[in-house]
Amino acid sequence: MRLGRALAGTAAVAVALGVVALGGAILAGPTLLGRAATEALRGAGLVGAEITVTDLRFADGWDGLRLGVAGDSGALADSAATLDLPLSGRVRLSGALVVAVGGGSVTVAPEDCLTATAEALTVSGQPLALPQGATLCAAAGGPLLRWSPSALALAAELRAPRLDAPSSGLSGEGLAVTLSQTGQGGAPVATDGAMADVMVVNATVARLRSTAKPAPFVPLAVAVTAERAGEDPWRITGTAKDANNLLNAALTGRYDPVARAGQVEAVTRPIVLPPDGPGLAAISPLAAATLAKASGTLSGRAIVGWGKNGLTTSGQATLKSVAGQAGPVTLAGVAGTIALASLSPLVIPDGQRLTIGLLDVGIPLTDGTLRFGYGRDGRLDVDQAQWRWAGGTVSADPFELSPTKPSGTVTLHADGIDAAKLLTLVKVEGLDATGSLTGTLPVTFAGDRVTIDGGVLEAAAPGTFRYDPAHPPAALSGEEGSPTALLLGALTDFHYDGLRVTVDGEAGGELVAGLSLRGANPSFYDGHPVALNLKLSGALDRILRQNLDVYRIPDTVRDRMTGSDHKDP
Repeated sequence: MRLGRALAGTAAVAVALGVVALGGAILAGPTLLGRAATEALRGAGLVGAEITVTDLRFADGWDGLRLGVAGDSGALADSAATLDLPLSGRVRLSGALVVAVGGGSVTVAPEDCLTATAEALTVSGQPLALPQGATLCAAAGGPLLRWSPSALALAAELRAPRLDAPSSGLSGEGLAVTLSQTGQGGAPVATDGAMADVMVVNATVARLRSTAKPAPFVPLAVAVTAERAGEDPWRITGTAKDANNLLNAALTGRYDPVARAGQVEAVTRPIVLPPDGPGLAAISPLAAATLAKASGTLSGRAIVGWGKNGLTTSGQATLKSVAGQAGPVTLAGVAGTIALASLSPLVIPDGQRLTIGLLDVGIPLTDGTLRFGYGRDGRLDVDQAQWRWAGGTVSADPFELSPTKPSGTVTLHADGIDAAKLLTLVKVEGLDATGSLTGTLPVTFAGDRVTIDGGVLEAAAPGTFRYDPAHPPAALSGEEGSPTALLLGALTDFHYDGLRVTVDGEAGGELVAGLSLRGANPSFYDGHPVALNLKLSGALDRILRQNLDVYRIPDTVRDRMTGSDHKDP
């Protein structure tokens, strides 16, 4: 309220100037008037203020006294305590004011708008810049000040083409701030039984944008109202929304001049991203750089606080049924609520939890749980990651990775993998197996490629492996004793003592599984032991025709199967 008193002090000076001027004070000259106005502002709290009256005459139409003025606030840091505002820097105003007396009151109105410039301006320690200057006008075409012994009314509007907050990475275009104060009979309100002045500030920003590239949010139109009654804290309300009204947030907050601290909370309504829509680019270019083709429902809240330690940000994000593409990795069914320790730069504290319906890194991992954090260094820090795969579980060693430029290897540990479900990945009719597998799957990230290199799964106990299609491919119907016929016969009911599967592949590409078997078919050549090495990467007829050289059958068994151990009569 002391800022209002400073302006009220200016009005009182203007009253005196107007009355005396109408009685012949023009003869006193501009110097005396400027000195009186300076002393009034300093007495009201602007301790370094300086007012110079450059011109003094009657206004056109004899409607009042016209004063050409040049004002300098002085160092605002010296006045911050008395004004109850966390300001520093310097503000200068120039232009012409018309002071009129009538009806027991005095009005002060700009002849046009006053020109304003700012030098090294900061609010709550945050630097602000007006690169194109600003203007100070009377709101709604009325007087800037109206004063009488029983009432005070202030109505000013500050307009700026652009306002920059470089340390926060923000820039606002089309700024308009109106300030009004009424009291002492103007429009008092009751506060604990007493009458109190009311000050209202309305601010709009036509286009608030982030200067970061890529930006964490799309440009927003912002409207804020701040009200204060007497010595109470300021109450803040408002809205922020993008041009398409997809990102729409309600703003609430408060500012305590005594503590010189405040905060504003923005709560978004649910944001629905359709599968065929623009994705995250519609609300956050930064998020879109990490997750493309995004769909699902998002909501959240952001908190911006300021005080003696400067500006702080935090928030929360909620995801429901989110899907998308993170480079070559496919995600679906992502859900959870995560805390945000900082919004600029983005920081997510460790221990946040998300559930993931599908993570395809070359193999389809489902029903996942992820516990993670995200640091100021731009790296994802995963403490726990576990999924279901092929009837078993896959868990990852703790790892760190950059979501935008992933590089490195994450080791997955597989346990309880069902051999039958694993073989369904190669989609070969008539192929079946029993048994449980364990092993490791190294997943390597290199730019836009995600590969599984040298994954190994081994059976914990004996089991069966069968390939017995109802209609064998023509390529496997060779003559009796041919390699393909022998192999098909051995696989119709193969009982293995050892089974080893190697897995290689690339996300978005083909999965290649190498298969090593040791065992026998009880009904095939007296159950003689056989070792088979196959590579499974598609239709089995093609697999077998291309890889007959990789399986091994002892020569004596081969001779018996082909009949070459019989001598001609």
